[in-house]
Amino acid sequence: MYSKSFATKTILMGDDLSSIDQFKELVSNVLKKDKKETLKTVTESNLCGRGGAGFPTGMKWNLCSQQKVEKKYVVCNADEGDSGAYSDRYLLEEQPLKVIFGMLVCAYIIGSDEGVLYIRGEYPKSIEIINGAINELKKANLLGKNILGTNFSCDMTICIGQGAYICGEESALIASIEGRRAEVDVRPPFPVVEGLYKKPTVVNNVETLAAIPCILKFGAKTFSSVGNAKSAGTKLVCLDSLFKKPGVYEIDMGTPMKKIINEIGEGFVQPVKALQVGGPLGGVIPIKEVEKLNLDFQEFTKAGFMLGHGSVVSIPESFSMVKYIHHLFKFSSDESCGKCFPGRLGSYRGKEMFDQALNKSNKIPIKLLNELLVTMKKGCLCALCGAIPVPISNILKYFTHEFKDDINQSA
Repeated sequence: MYSKSFATKTILMGDDLSSIDQFKELVSNVLKKDKKETLKTVTESNLCGRGGAGFPTGMKWNLCSQQKVEKKYVVCNADEGDSGAYSDRYLLEEQPLKVIFGMLVCAYIIGSDEGVLYIRGEYPKSIEIINGAINELKKANLLGKNILGTNFSCDMTICIGQGAYICGEESALIASIEGRRAEVDVRPPFPVVEGLYKKPTVVNNVETLAAIPCILKFGAKTFSSVGNAKSAGTKLVCLDSLFKKPGVYEIDMGTPMKKIINEIGEGFVQPVKALQVGGPLGGVIPIKEVEKLNLDFQEFTKAGFMLGHGSVVSIPESFSMVKYIHHLFKFSSDESCGKCFPGRLGSYRGKEMFDQALNKSNKIPIKLLNELLVTMKKGCLCALCGAIPVPISNILKYFTHEFKDDINQSA
């Protein structure tokens, strides 16, 4: 399942942080430097969040560090729920020290003494390995009180998720850790100002944190020299089982998608008409269109799609796009937290439309469907139901020929 790197500088799949001694050396170097110097390195690396939003990591850390309170938190979002995504699982199980090191550096910079790893319950091996790594680091005085004899103290705990997709959204994840119903909170305030237990909190994805050791070891210029200023470094990309060579790959940002599909993935085992990149909320891209793109957050967004977490799900030629939209609406309906009306009612109403289309009891009222998609996009509190219109709109745009017998143009 786990595959080799296709990167100029192996950042995530390398073994440069595989032992407690290596971890100790890197932590010692960080604790000897001024916090502002380390933060400057992270900022100048142009590392953006790998969980999907792509927010600049250095900026997020800086905003939290400026909050003048005694208690702060670092949270690792390891609630990997996107279909076709397993890069977080790879890092948690094969590179656990990189993830924990990233959290520790963040805690040191923002002034936190506590970190929480929110790991989905479907990853029992990941939980076991991370727990073992935490215990080993505590024994070596690399976690806990007065790390390496300094005034810096920081402990880590694990919170096990119970299978709710909405917990991948940071405010719902925070609510879950606190023992509350996993619902999205209205923002602002954002977690860096008011997060876990109402204290300033940095929430970072697993892959984002795992990139920190390489950035600090080799420098910001090495990382930022790959890709471009807004999409720098490398990215883990997951190719599904319809590729001839499925797996998780570390790939340079800016790499042509055509190369990823045809050279790295070696093409498909059966005819494929489109790819959904970035999970259920990511864009559905026809093969001819995806081959025009590069692995780049901004380029995907500009084209009307979303790179997101980097999972790639192939849609076979034989699979009905009417069924695919029904699946997307059903997914958002099942997984919605239910807090906002556009999310709770909109996704269910969309599912009803396509229920009727599939059982041939009624045609799809296209005008009403388009109004529904606009309402969800503009009115939902979070990206779950607010972003689901993106892949649906993509399908309606590029695959209109599949709907000609199922659409009521006047309704």
